[in-house]
Amino acid sequence: MNLVQIGIPRALLYYRYGGLWKSFLRGLGLEIVLSPETDEAILERGLVCVSSEVCLPIKIIAGHLLYLRDCVDTIFFPRLDYLYDGLYACPKMIGIVDVARMVLGEKVRLIAPTIGGNFNRAHLSAGLQICPNPVRVWQAWQRAKRDCLSALKRDSDDIGWGELKSKRVGLIGHFYNIGDRFISEPVVRTFEQNGYSLITKEDLSPSVLLSRQGFARNIRWVYERELYNAFEFLLDKVAGFCIIVSMGCGPDSLVVEFMRERARITGVPLLVLVIDEHTGYTGLVTRVEAFVEFLQRGNKIGK
Repeated sequence: MNLVQIGIPRALLYYRYGGLWKSFLRGLGLEIVLSPETDEAILERGLVCVSSEVCLPIKIIAGHLLYLRDCVDTIFFPRLDYLYDGLYACPKMIGIVDVARMVLGEKVRLIAPTIGGNFNRAHLSAGLQICPNPVRVWQAWQRAKRDCLSALKRDSDDIGWGELKSKRVGLIGHFYNIGDRFISEPVVRTFEQNGYSLITKEDLSPSVLLSRQGFARNIRWVYERELYNAFEFLLDKVAGFCIIVSMGCGPDSLVVEFMRERARITGVPLLVLVIDEHTGYTGLVTRVEAFVEFLQRGNKIGK
């Protein structure tokens, strides 16, 4: 098959690795076709082909895959099993690739390398499915890593912790929820309109997120360990936390309970927003506004 175009769903892992994937595939001579940003139409597509029991991000990615089915003959959709320390993604994230194969059928070719600890090997094997020239695949991958992965290297000391703690909130959630404006926009906009700056785990350094210290070493899911480490790091640096959790996500619901208890012990205000396809824009705004009022009232009392 002489590939010219390849589709990438703008959801889930895209919000961390999308830039890397686009650079790599363009280096192999392909034109990238992205699905549009998530909207009601994308979500409705996803709802009809996956179980109602799965979380919102999985329903959303299903919608993006179905959108691309009508646009391209090949879709790039890596499967993440685990990254390091034997820390796995949740079973639903792992299994969505098999669901994709059933949903897309024979009409669409799915290039879905399995990331199982060796990030480089998975992508090089995928490249060889596209381009038979191993030298070109290697060069394209090295160039993509050089151009894109450096952007993922963060230094938590560069954030400027000297700013007013009273106007800073930790927004704790998976990158595929925070990065998708369809999910996070009402929350982000409401905080910002009230003068609060938001710190997410994507603003923190890998040394913070990957730490094995304390309770984090007991967490066996890769992205939940990141969430908890970000929360612990920010405990004394923010006025409060807003945590976005997907309904039906077992790992999230467990880790959030430990965060809730730590926040109670330390006296840091915490708002937990549980989201699914029925969550309304107005309801999210109302809850965030109430939380903002609570934070502001606490600051006045403190003075």
